[in-house]
Amino acid sequence: MSQQTSVLDAPGAVLEPPKREQATGLDRLVADVPLPSALIGLLGVYLLGAASSFFTAEGSDVPLWWPATGLSVALLLLTSLRRQWLLALGVALASGLASYTEGHTEQWALGFGLSSGLEAYLVAWLVMRGRSERPSLRTMEALWRFLSAAVAGSVAAAVVVAVTAVSVGAPPTSTAAPLVASHLAAILLVTPLVMRLGPFIAEERFLEAVLEWTLLLGSVTYIFSPGQALGLSFLPLPLLLWASLRFGVRTVSYQLLTIGVITTVLTAAGGGPFAAGAADGGTSAVVTASLVHAFLIVTALIALPLAVAVDQRRHALTRVSANEELFHKSFTESFVGMLLLSLSRKGLRIRELNETAAEILGGTVEDLLDQPLEPYLDTRTSWKDVTRRIGSGDLTGWREELWLARDPGRRVAFAMSPMSTAGEEAMFSAQLMDVTEVHEATSRLTTEKDFTEAVLSTTAALIVVVDVDGNIAGINPATERASGRTEAEVLEQPLWGTLAPNTDKRFLRELMERTRPGRETGRTPSVEGDLLTADGRLRRIVWSSAPLTNETGRRTHVVLTGIDVTDERNVRSMTNHLLDAATSTSFVGLDLMGTITIFNAGAQELLGYTADEVTGRMRLEDLHDPDELALVSVEHRTLPGFPTIIAGVESGPQTRDWTYVRKDGSRVACAVTMSEVHDAFGSVIGYLAVGRDVTEYQRSQKILVESLEKEREAVSQLREADRVRDEFVSMVSQELRTPITSMVGYVEMLRDGTAGPVSFEQARLLDTVRTNGDRLLALIDDLLTLSRIEQGSFTLQKTTVDLRMVVNRCQEAVHSMLDGRGLPVRFDAPDHPVLVIGDFPQLERVVVNLLSNAVKFTEDNGHVQCSLQVVDDRLAEVVVSDTGVGIPDDEKPMLFTRFFRGRLAQEFAVQGTGLGLSLVQSIVHSHDGEVSIRSSEDVGTEVRVVLPLVPARHRMDAALR
Repeated sequence: MSQQTSVLDAPGAVLEPPKREQATGLDRLVADVPLPSALIGLLGVYLLGAASSFFTAEGSDVPLWWPATGLSVALLLLTSLRRQWLLALGVALASGLASYTEGHTEQWALGFGLSSGLEAYLVAWLVMRGRSERPSLRTMEALWRFLSAAVAGSVAAAVVVAVTAVSVGAPPTSTAAPLVASHLAAILLVTPLVMRLGPFIAEERFLEAVLEWTLLLGSVTYIFSPGQALGLSFLPLPLLLWASLRFGVRTVSYQLLTIGVITTVLTAAGGGPFAAGAADGGTSAVVTASLVHAFLIVTALIALPLAVAVDQRRHALTRVSANEELFHKSFTESFVGMLLLSLSRKGLRIRELNETAAEILGGTVEDLLDQPLEPYLDTRTSWKDVTRRIGSGDLTGWREELWLARDPGRRVAFAMSPMSTAGEEAMFSAQLMDVTEVHEATSRLTTEKDFTEAVLSTTAALIVVVDVDGNIAGINPATERASGRTEAEVLEQPLWGTLAPNTDKRFLRELMERTRPGRETGRTPSVEGDLLTADGRLRRIVWSSAPLTNETGRRTHVVLTGIDVTDERNVRSMTNHLLDAATSTSFVGLDLMGTITIFNAGAQELLGYTADEVTGRMRLEDLHDPDELALVSVEHRTLPGFPTIIAGVESGPQTRDWTYVRKDGSRVACAVTMSEVHDAFGSVIGYLAVGRDVTEYQRSQKILVESLEKEREAVSQLREADRVRDEFVSMVSQELRTPITSMVGYVEMLRDGTAGPVSFEQARLLDTVRTNGDRLLALIDDLLTLSRIEQGSFTLQKTTVDLRMVVNRCQEAVHSMLDGRGLPVRFDAPDHPVLVIGDFPQLERVVVNLLSNAVKFTEDNGHVQCSLQVVDDRLAEVVVSDTGVGIPDDEKPMLFTRFFRGRLAQEFAVQGTGLGLSLVQSIVHSHDGEVSIRSSEDVGTEVRVVLPLVPARHRMDAALR
């Protein structure tokens, strides 16, 4: 036996599964049994089944044992789940053929074969369910699964055999009951040999094992030898217990199989206590077989659980011993300070520590043993509270960075966890690590990080960090604001195509390459490119770059810093464009002494000089009329040498008319605005003179003044004419009202028969006269009302008005318009009062006018609606809507113009004067309200009148009254 095997089998060795490459014997078998091995196994099943007569007591046909069942289950356990069913069919065929060979009928052989195949498959499936490797007997859980599967398989086989017995006319109980015990015994004794059982016997126990084997085989042979009738069947059990306690599951499994073979062979030969009455046959033979089965089953159930439990315990003890030795070695040799602490009434005390912990705490191991821990560590946390919470289970452990009490400059990391909280003294393990340098470095890094983050967050410059391949590693908030993208959106994305257009890839790549070692030029490289924003716009950026390197000096990242010059470039471009495009306006820039610095195209066009002729060479005063300069100098009392043209500019831009002298000597009148130019700090750095030729303007101004005077006289005449017209309309309306009213009255009298009977035709004509008279009176009333409103003589008799009453009166008035019409009109009003301050008749006139327009412009089968509602508890809203012809868009601006009649009104010959909406607007405005119209041609019109409600307090008083 190899040395390695001896180590594994030694007392206290770790009982790990053998490695596949080191396995021997049956452990070499893989998940699927090779075909030759499977065929040999099935042949063995057949031979053992056919030879069952050798295991039959004298005078009986009941086998004492059926080892073929154990071999069948073993074969299926050695193959994978997906092929077990195929091997189970082979077992059924071999078992049935063996039964037929023994002389049983075909029907019996078929049933027995099916029971054997089902039994083997069921046991293997239950044992291997959910597992891909061969099962073992190394844990109690695996043993109970194996025993349960063996019982279930035996019972299933017995059920099938019982059904078969009934079909052939045999008693089912006399056949099925012995089969359960026989097959269960076979499974328990044979099958464990193909399961992972653990190591063989250790070399140092070899002699003990030989002695135990000799005694066991001798006792079993003696007990079951022919002629021996003493009831000594219990004698092997102590020897099996000896094997279970000392040699493990593997030895016990071989011994159980050996006991099974000896017992069945000798009992079949008439030996042993169970064969006392077997020679007579009948019931005695069945009893013999049952006793043999029970003996084997009980023996297996006693020995196997004990052996498994002892192996499992030995494994656990070995692991504990190994872990304890490893812990002690790690404890003493650890580079981390290790302590074992005990908790007593006096607090935490040091029971054991290593050299590292003693060095950290500032003493020796001997000096620190049995000393309290608290005086050595400075913490604000209560040690008592920590140990109490760990002991109660609230904390699984505690860690904190602490200062050493006797060396305040040193920082240590302390971690404590429970080892045992039961008993008089709770035990804890603790670790100490000097983290002073780490703490100082972390503090510096934190400070630097905070400083860097503050700089990156507050700087207005754009900062983009990219790797050497151009992928974005980070951006600062200024870049996020400028690009409209968050850092998460662009991380690990290529710089070009994300924050920079693809057209700038070459420039940016060259900029990044300038940071490569060996290509430095002594100055920060920069390039002007574009920033691509989230909405697709471009902003002009001046990029500069700097490398980031690791500790070896290798470049890992490149920092791109950008300055947004978009606005500056836009302003410069706009300025240049304005200077070049303003050909009719001169822009002349001056320094503090009045020397020309800017001379645009407009100035060149105006004065005849080129920019090169005057820029930096002439003063603007050289281009002015000297006489005007002299007058202004006297007026503002300018100092000698001080530019006269900028006098008074310090108080703000100054505009005055100057006379410029052109290059050819001619003079031109210009309006010049002089203003100061400031830098970013508010200091004056120059002046700007903006001038334009006003020669024609002065001439046109003179003509315009004369024209305005004439227009003023014309307007005065028009106003007088308009006043006369209004007075005439008012006078004519008043003069017409009286006779027309009289005419309408007389017509009514004639219609009523006052002057005699009236024929039908006469009544019709009188009705026409009266209708036209009423229309004429309404027109006159509208004209008078509008005239009074414009003259300011229109007065309203305002009271508290319930708009519901107004709508109800209008509902009665509109009925006369609907005679002979197929046009429904709907009225909606709330249940509660809607109170406003207004003139009841005038408000009624507003609603009637709107309803009249809706009815006139809506064809039959259309729809007209008048609704009253309250909005926001502050406003009353009257809405008149229809499905009529609508109003064209081009006519909507003229709807409230007096006498305006639209194109559709003329096409459909709708009667009206064009005064209704103008009158409605005037009345609504006089009530502090608003009127609006929404209309679509061929769809309909909606007119909305909004009036202020009576305040809530007044509405409450009105309700109480």
